[in-house]
Amino acid sequence: MSDRDGPRSIGGMLGKIGDLFRGKPVVVKGTRKLADGMARKVTFGDLLAGTGKEILLCRVDGELHALDVRCPHEGGRLAEGPLAEGKHAVCPLHNYQFEPRSGRCVNAACKGAKRYRLREVGEDCELWL
Repeated sequence: MSDRDGPRSIGGMLGKIGDLFRGKPVVVKGTRKLADGMARKVTFGDLLAGTGKEILLCRVDGELHALDVRCPHEGGRLAEGPLAEGKHAVCPLHNYQFEPRSGRCVNAACKGAKRYRLREVGEDCELWL
Protein backbone atom coordinates (compact mmCIF):
# COMPACT_ATOMS: atom_id res chain seq x y z
CA MET A 1 0.00 0.00 0.00
CA SER A 2 1.41 3.41 -0.92
CA ASP A 3 1.23 6.52 1.28
CA ARG A 4 -1.46 8.06 -0.90
CA ASP A 5 -3.72 5.03 -0.32
CA GLY A 6 -3.29 5.11 3.49
CA PRO A 7 -6.30 6.45 5.40
CA ARG A 8 -8.83 6.07 2.57
CA SER A 9 -8.01 2.42 1.98
CA ILE A 10 -8.00 1.59 5.69
CA GLY A 11 -11.30 3.44 6.22
CA GLY A 12 -12.84 1.75 3.20
CA MET A 13 -11.61 -1.63 4.35
CA LEU A 14 -12.98 -1.09 7.88
CA GLY A 15 -16.32 -0.02 6.40
CA LYS A 16 -16.49 -3.20 4.33
CA ILE A 17 -15.61 -5.34 7.35
CA GLY A 18 -18.31 -3.53 9.36
CA ASP A 19 -20.84 -4.22 6.60
CA LEU A 20 -20.13 -7.94 6.92
CA PHE A 21 -21.25 -7.84 10.55
CA ARG A 22 -24.07 -5.32 10.19
CA GLY A 23 -25.31 -6.44 6.81
CA LYS A 24 -26.20 -4.04 4.05
CA PRO A 25 -29.36 -2.01 4.53
CA VAL A 26 -32.33 -2.20 2.19
CA VAL A 27 -33.78 1.07 0.92
CA VAL A 28 -37.46 1.77 1.49
CA LYS A 29 -38.64 4.53 -0.84
CA GLY A 30 -40.91 7.40 0.14
CA THR A 31 -40.85 6.96 3.91
CA ARG A 32 -40.60 10.70 4.52
CA LYS A 33 -44.24 10.92 3.33
CA LEU A 34 -45.45 8.75 6.25
CA ALA A 35 -47.42 11.14 8.46
CA ASP A 36 -46.85 11.47 12.18
CA GLY A 37 -48.99 9.01 14.17
CA MET A 38 -49.29 6.57 11.25
CA ALA A 39 -47.92 3.11 10.49
CA ARG A 40 -47.20 1.43 7.14
CA LYS A 41 -46.31 -2.20 6.40
CA VAL A 42 -43.52 -3.09 4.01
CA THR A 43 -42.72 -6.60 2.80
CA PHE A 44 -39.36 -8.04 1.83
CA GLY A 45 -38.84 -11.38 0.12
CA ASP A 46 -41.52 -14.02 -0.44
CA LEU A 47 -43.85 -14.52 2.52
CA LEU A 48 -45.51 -17.57 0.96
CA ALA A 49 -42.18 -19.33 0.48
CA GLY A 50 -41.21 -18.55 4.08
CA THR A 51 -38.31 -16.35 3.02
CA GLY A 52 -40.05 -13.02 3.51
CA LYS A 53 -40.36 -10.53 6.30
CA GLU A 54 -42.98 -7.89 7.09
CA ILE A 55 -41.94 -4.72 8.88
CA LEU A 56 -44.16 -2.02 10.35
CA LEU A 57 -42.79 1.48 9.90
CA CYS A 58 -44.17 3.91 12.48
CA ARG A 59 -43.69 7.67 12.67
CA VAL A 60 -43.91 9.08 16.21
CA ASP A 61 -43.04 12.68 17.07
CA GLY A 62 -41.39 13.08 13.68
CA GLU A 63 -39.10 10.05 14.08
CA LEU A 64 -39.36 6.87 12.04
CA HIS A 65 -39.19 3.48 13.80
CA ALA A 66 -39.37 -0.11 12.54
CA LEU A 67 -40.99 -3.09 14.28
CA ASP A 68 -41.48 -6.69 13.20
CA VAL A 69 -45.12 -6.96 12.21
CA ARG A 70 -45.55 -10.20 14.22
CA CYS A 71 -46.94 -9.66 17.71
CA PRO A 72 -44.75 -11.49 20.26
CA HIS A 73 -47.84 -12.53 22.25
CA GLU A 74 -49.61 -15.03 19.97
CA GLY A 75 -48.30 -14.27 16.51
CA GLY A 76 -50.98 -11.78 15.53
CA ARG A 77 -50.05 -8.97 13.14
CA LEU A 78 -49.49 -5.37 14.16
CA ALA A 79 -51.89 -3.13 12.25
CA GLU A 80 -50.99 -0.44 9.76
CA GLY A 81 -52.83 2.87 9.70
CA PRO A 82 -53.34 5.22 12.63
CA LEU A 83 -51.33 4.45 15.78
CA ALA A 84 -53.25 4.25 19.08
CA GLU A 85 -53.08 7.70 20.70
CA GLY A 86 -50.82 8.60 17.77
CA LYS A 87 -47.93 6.75 19.36
CA HIS A 88 -48.55 2.99 19.85
CA ALA A 89 -48.57 0.17 17.30
CA VAL A 90 -51.54 -2.13 17.94
CA CYS A 91 -52.11 -5.86 17.55
CA PRO A 92 -55.87 -6.12 16.95
CA LEU A 93 -55.94 -9.75 18.14
CA HIS A 94 -55.92 -8.75 21.84
CA ASN A 95 -55.43 -4.96 21.57
CA TYR A 96 -51.83 -5.15 22.81
CA GLN A 97 -50.04 -1.85 22.22
CA PHE A 98 -46.33 -1.43 21.56
CA GLU A 99 -44.14 1.65 21.85
CA PRO A 100 -42.23 1.89 18.52
CA ARG A 101 -39.12 3.55 20.05
CA SER A 102 -38.38 0.63 22.37
CA GLY A 103 -40.73 -2.16 21.23
CA ARG A 104 -42.06 -2.34 24.80
CA CYS A 105 -45.66 -3.45 25.34
CA VAL A 106 -47.41 -0.63 27.22
CA ASN A 107 -50.74 -2.17 28.27
CA ALA A 108 -50.07 -5.84 29.10
CA ALA A 109 -47.44 -8.20 30.45
CA CYS A 110 -45.96 -9.19 27.11
CA LYS A 111 -42.52 -9.54 25.60
CA GLY A 112 -41.50 -6.51 23.53
CA ALA A 113 -41.88 -6.35 19.75
CA LYS A 114 -38.70 -6.87 17.75
CA ARG A 115 -37.19 -3.59 16.55
CA TYR A 116 -35.04 -2.93 13.50
CA ARG A 117 -32.39 -0.29 13.01
CA LEU A 118 -33.02 2.30 10.33
CA ARG A 119 -31.71 5.62 9.13
CA GLU A 120 -33.65 8.21 7.15
CA VAL A 121 -31.83 9.53 4.10
CA GLY A 122 -33.63 12.25 2.17
CA GLU A 123 -37.10 11.02 1.21
CA ASP A 124 -36.28 7.35 1.91
CA CYS A 125 -34.89 5.19 4.70
CA GLU A 126 -32.24 2.52 4.98
CA LEU A 127 -33.39 -0.47 7.02
CA TRP A 128 -31.19 -3.22 8.44
CA LEU A 129 -33.07 -6.54 8.54
